Amino acid sequence: MASSADSRLAILSRHFTSAASASKAGTDGQNLGWIKISPEVREALKHGSPIVALESTIISHGMPYPQNFETAKELEASVKENGAVPATIAILDGVPRIGLTTEELEILARLGSNARKTASRDIALLEGLVVGSNIFKSTPVSEQYQKQ
Repeated sequence: MASSADSRLAILSRHFTSAASASKAGTDGQNLGWIKISPEVREALKHGSPIVALESTIISHGMPYPQNFETAKELEASVKENGAVPATIAILDGVPRIGLTTEELEILARLGSNARKTASRDIALLEGLVVGSNIFKSTPVSEQYQKQ
């Protein structure tokens, strides 16, 4: 299973190679070019464990703070209780992220509707911004792993 996950990660990395050269985001072992994958999601991929992609729009645009933050934490906890790894997807500081920390979830929650809501067509314009992802962005990113 590990080689299959490594293969999927390599394919995803190659997919974003041209964007990586223009990005300011470094590669620290958790990043693939300009996409940051959380350590938990990376481990789940390596071991073939189930991952549930979660969009972040409900955090930034669906409810007021702190209800949005509490709901996001409860949703991630529910995913974990059912044996999967949650992978909330958002763009923070211009970097697409797969799997957010509690601190990153709270950033989105506190910003609320001040975070930009975006679709994949907008990604090139968002360098340096905090964005709540919607299904148009989170679905293609998560589908990359399923197809490879």
